[in-house]
Amino acid sequence: MRKYILKLFLLLNVLLVTSVFFGAEYVARIGEMELGRIKTQLTKNGWVSVSEIQYGETYLVETRTLYGANGMFQIYEATFKTGGEIVAKILATQKMMKTTITLYAYYDPKNPSVKTFSFSEPNLVILDNNFIIPHFEMMLKMPHPKFQILIPQALFNPSKTEKASGIAELKRLEKDIYVLSYEGTDIKIITDKDGIVKMEYSNGITVERVKK
Repeated sequence: MRKYILKLFLLLNVLLVTSVFFGAEYVARIGEMELGRIKTQLTKNGWVSVSEIQYGETYLVETRTLYGANGMFQIYEATFKTGGEIVAKILATQKMMKTTITLYAYYDPKNPSVKTFSFSEPNLVILDNNFIIPHFEMMLKMPHPKFQILIPQALFNPSKTEKASGIAELKRLEKDIYVLSYEGTDIKIITDKDGIVKMEYSNGITVERVKK
């Protein structure tokens, strides 16, 4: 009986580790001013990221990204809230080399505005705004000099639709240091054995992992 209980305890531990594998917290700053905090977690249902960011008012960005065995995203969901109310949602799927993005803007809570975009470029790498750390983590697991990236949040702004997808370049400066460049913005990414330690944007924003 004691052996059975011990085996059951070990099994529960394995299941727990499988369902919640990794968690980290990051702080975003511009200069000395804190912009917000980002919490990430790898679960059995994909990478979860929760960003609470100050843009004049506090925005809560909750995302889930599910990746396939090839390292490419299959499902991306994002919910944006302010004042406790949902203001926007994103649903992105990638199937059979086709990516579909559906945007929901809740100008009227009962009747959201809906727009759908399709992309036919194969192997789009998702790198969304508001410091979705898991997207950068997964990108670094399959580094290439150039990526065809997708920034779903940029599709909300008609003036930035053309820049929502394009070619980004990734350079490795040292063993654990990379620079990602896209549309005039450079992001220096510093890593260690546990993943991303710090991201330094050329516009002065830094995102740094909180020490446990």
